[in-house]
Amino acid sequence: MKQSIRAILVFGIGALALQGYAQAQEAQSAAAPTATAPAAATIPQENGKPVVKADSKENFEAIVAAIHQQMQPGGRWQYIDNSERTTIDGSFADMGKLYDQFGSVDKMDQAGKVRLLADQSTVNAILTKKDGDRLICQSEIPVGSHLPVRTCRTYAQVQAEQRGAQEMMRERAVRGGVQQKSGH
Repeated sequence: MKQSIRAILVFGIGALALQGYAQAQEAQSAAAPTATAPAAATIPQENGKPVVKADSKENFEAIVAAIHQQMQPGGRWQYIDNSERTTIDGSFADMGKLYDQFGSVDKMDQAGKVRLLADQSTVNAILTKKDGDRLICQSEIPVGSHLPVRTCRTYAQVQAEQRGAQEMMRERAVRGGVQQKSGH
């Protein structure tokens, strides 16, 4: 039990966040230099790969900085709203207090580890839900067919389509209002 809690704590925040962050960094470095994405934070590395352990205060702070950068426009978690950002920042602050008090996960008491795990779970739930790279698939039956077609899009694509549709509706409403006024 103690080993499994320790393993979860060591990889909790970092595994999900930094795997995606590393993939985004690889894609960003392969993209054209004109691409606008948040600047890279300094992530601890071993053998050229990001360390996904939040087992010390220094590693934790690097992970927090990387996540905050990816929450900026153009980042992987750019769709996080203000209330979710507040929740994440509160969880990070609580985790920071634990690291200030104990220094590392190995030195934390059981209550501290449980608190750390709860905070990590809160952050990971939000990051997973609002991950721009998360694939959303659904089956639809096209008009005139009985065969379902499976379509997959990223969360970022879905958000872009929704914002485009909202913008189009606003433009139509404005144009419709102008036409009604000029018609009288």
